[in-house]
Amino acid sequence: MSTFDFAQTTDVDEFEAGYKAFKAGTMPEERFTPFRLQMGVYGQRQEGVQMIRAKFPGGVLTPAQLEVMGECAELYAGAMPTDGTLKEAPEKVAHITTRQDIQANFVALKDVVPFLRKMDEAGITTREACGNTVRNVSTCFLAGKCPAEHADVTVHARKFAEYFLRHPLAQQFPRKFKVTFSGCATDCGLAGMHDVGYIAKHQNGKAGFEVWAAGGLSSQPMPAIKLEDFIEESDVLIVGEALMRMHFKYSDRKRRARARLKYVAQKLGEEGFIEEYKKQRAVIEGTLPDVVFEGTNWRLPTGDMPFSESGIVAQHDGKTSILLNVFRGDLTPLQCRAVAQAARLGGSNELRVTTEQGLVIVDVNPEKVDDVVEVLGNADLRTSYARGISDITACPGTETCRLGITSSRGLAQALQPLMVDLKQDSALAGITIKASGCQHSCGRHHIADLGFHGMAKKVAGQPVPHYQLHVGGSGVAGGSFSFASDWVPAKHAPEAGIAVLQAYKDGRKGDESVHDWAERLGKEGLSEILAPYKADAGEVDGLIYDWSENEAFNTKGNKKGECAGAVLSMSDALISEAEYELMIAKAHADAMFWAESQTALKRSLVSTVRAFLVAYGEAPEDDAEVFGLLLANAATDTELMKYYNAVQAAMMSIDLSDPASGVTKLKEAQSAFVSLAEKRFAAVPESSETSEQDAGKVVSDEEVTTLDLSGVACPMNFVKTKIKLASLPMGARLVVILDDGEPIENVPLSLEEQGQSVLEKKQISDTQWQIVVEKTT
Repeated sequence: MSTFDFAQTTDVDEFEAGYKAFKAGTMPEERFTPFRLQMGVYGQRQEGVQMIRAKFPGGVLTPAQLEVMGECAELYAGAMPTDGTLKEAPEKVAHITTRQDIQANFVALKDVVPFLRKMDEAGITTREACGNTVRNVSTCFLAGKCPAEHADVTVHARKFAEYFLRHPLAQQFPRKFKVTFSGCATDCGLAGMHDVGYIAKHQNGKAGFEVWAAGGLSSQPMPAIKLEDFIEESDVLIVGEALMRMHFKYSDRKRRARARLKYVAQKLGEEGFIEEYKKQRAVIEGTLPDVVFEGTNWRLPTGDMPFSESGIVAQHDGKTSILLNVFRGDLTPLQCRAVAQAARLGGSNELRVTTEQGLVIVDVNPEKVDDVVEVLGNADLRTSYARGISDITACPGTETCRLGITSSRGLAQALQPLMVDLKQDSALAGITIKASGCQHSCGRHHIADLGFHGMAKKVAGQPVPHYQLHVGGSGVAGGSFSFASDWVPAKHAPEAGIAVLQAYKDGRKGDESVHDWAERLGKEGLSEILAPYKADAGEVDGLIYDWSENEAFNTKGNKKGECAGAVLSMSDALISEAEYELMIAKAHADAMFWAESQTALKRSLVSTVRAFLVAYGEAPEDDAEVFGLLLANAATDTELMKYYNAVQAAMMSIDLSDPASGVTKLKEAQSAFVSLAEKRFAAVPESSETSEQDAGKVVSDEEVTTLDLSGVACPMNFVKTKIKLASLPMGARLVVILDDGEPIENVPLSLEEQGQSVLEKKQISDTQWQIVVEKTT
């Protein structure tokens, strides 16, 4: 197993400082939220508890690390929420996700720091496991061991993850960015549904990768496009960075629902997307360090991807891998210890968690397999039928997720007993079943042979949990996503799913795949199969209870505020961009490409100025306006003006006939200007004096200020509202005029999520609304 420098204790130190500032009241909740997300600490549906997510590139970890995850779950998970939503303490488990992470739920905020400390000691990081970052880099579940592979792509995944972790470009994307590596054309990494997917291959005697880009699922699934037919191994990082530049620059920061690379490809078209990628790549050509991927073991395939109903498969090197069927991805602390013990007994020091929420012990000595299986069985861990029809994937759904609509985990539990006979049927054994509790497809229903997508629909006037069925999906490069079929009540979903599987078994022609069968049937044919399972108004009382739920169905636990999430990181995003362009400028200067360095420094300057303008509620479309606006708004800020003027003076003094000295001075001046911005906008404040002084100020009910934001779009209307509130004392009331549509939908909700009180909301004309906000935080 290749190892890289991944965890850093300074990350935990920084989080602890931020947590203390938050508790002391010197870091507001709106600042603390993205701050903790950056460290993989995620708010739950329930109040007062957090989810903590650890990143394992390629799903690779050691037995000792799994023991630590189990110990952390045992010590800190399972805390009771503060909102009274649970009557019994939740189970303490280490949960495997569909991105090869491991997470623990129901952790009290006070326990997050010791949780992170314990993981850090074991070399485990949570940094950038959540938030607008490069999420965990995934791979094939048998990478490095599979007879069909060309290379051990866990090495590439970990090196990619290491390089872009803490990278300035990757700190404040418009939204997340997902990467995968596959070792062969089977594409177990699923390049077809990722922002960038690399597929190892040999071409004309050379080893390298085919590259696919701009794929994604969620409510509007879009398949990836082929970006490069072949690149050499040394180009892996520059291809990724060029695509990240496109995501950073062109993904929609105002509408987070469309802030993904797939929408950039949709807007530009395939040819335009590839052309822009080449332009962005040209800008950074020669700026990345030379990277050596050690231990990749490039080879020519010697067989197919192995499969066995027993879960025990042969590796290409003579050793054995043992696949575990982990129901819903949950491992108790006892089971974590049992897996670690079994691995050591088998002579292995490497485990894998999979995108199907399973677990693999690799490199087991063949003569020790029976002993390993016995230890696993004693801990109620099964190897049979792993990755088969009974190995159902399910997202957290309404158990913990803020966006969950239905209990997808409850559905998985309801489906499980129905698989007893089906999993032994050779016609169905390899079928994949995946369930998502909402449209966002965290359970990956779009790429399942049989997928379930949770939604709410009314029956006889009452809200009833439903599932839309999806049939015949694939996430491999060049493959097709599933066919969306009809919806059925959640209580009928298991039997409706079984009916689809039975119809496929009885009606397929030869070895026809589920996709081809569903395509042949068409939407009407699938609807006919599902018709008996539609809701009947007369049975509504039996349908209003979701699986694993004791209360009538509702969506009251759902929480969101779209424009808040986009705005909170505006200044941070601009500073990250300034830092990144400064890094590019330094690389060009080191290579004595003075013109390119100067251009990058100008980009860095523009981003830095824009960061300062956020505080004044300014976000001009044209870069040419930023300098004038800074002078108009910040002329009295002597410190800021000193650093800004130093940059401008350095830029004006560059001798174009001999630019080396001038560009070097400009680089120094811009570095200082960026440092000032970093200090001014630091997540963890240096002093609490201002906040303590402001905390005592109150006003009378009669003190009211008006802010007319007519014509101001999201998210700047929210920024301007917050800036105005910041200038008012506690208890002050602010009347805000907002346009109809997104402004009135987003701004009040975002203000409430950040603790302010929206006392009134009324329409004052066909196109405008008025809200009254009381400053309470």
